[in-house]
Formats: sequence, structure tokens, C-alpha cells
Amino acid sequence: MQVIYSVFLFWLFVAINIGLAKIDAYKIKRHLRIRHAVNAVVYLAIMGIFYKFFTVYKVFGILLVRIPVFNTALNVFRGLPADHISHTTTSIIDQCTNSIVQKIGYYTYHVILFVLSFILVLN
Repeated sequence: MQVIYSVFLFWLFVAINIGLAKIDAYKIKRHLRIRHAVNAVVYLAIMGIFYKFFTVYKVFGILLVRIPVFNTALNVFRGLPADHISHTTTSIIDQCTNSIVQKIGYYTYHVILFVLSFILVLN
């Protein structure tokens, strides 16, 4: 039963990330300010709830899926290619991601994170 809950929360977090990406895409298109701290608080709250029920490995696994899902969804909602990389981002996480992506490629990095995330969730 634990595996079913883990997989459910994994996909719930995927859906939450897609929703947050849609909101940020809306803000970008209308030249509104994106407050990364607000998104961070949302993620921390979600991780706190998940941590109450699961091990730290599962919580970390669920959090890892944020990068491939959110980044790709944001690009698609903005009408950009799915593998678009912004070089003007103010997000610290995105700046770190960009440096890694430039070395190993967008899809390789995102597939690695997605698979690692799912493995940790099922662990």
C-alpha cells in the first residue's frame, strides 16, 4: 500500500509542478514579476507534508522531479521549444541546472533526474 501512496504523491507533485509552471508562464507573458520565494515556500510546505508520511529518500525523490517537469512545462506553456534554456534567469536553481545542461544535454539531464526521482520514490 505504501508504494501506491508514494506513486500517487509522485504524480500529484508532477501535477502541482505543471500548475505552477502554467502560473509562471502567465506571469512571464504579461511581464509580471515572478517571486521565486513564493514558489519555494509552496515547495517547502509540500515537502513538509510529504516528510510527515515518508522517508527523507522518498521526499528527496519527489523533489527531484521538479526540475524536469517544471522546466519543460514552463517552456511549453510559453510557446518555446521544450528544451529551451533561459540564460537570463534569476533563479539560482535554474542557473545551476543550466551549467549542467550545457555539459550533458537537456534531455539527458532531465531523464536522469526523472528516473532517479522515481527510483527513490519506489525505494
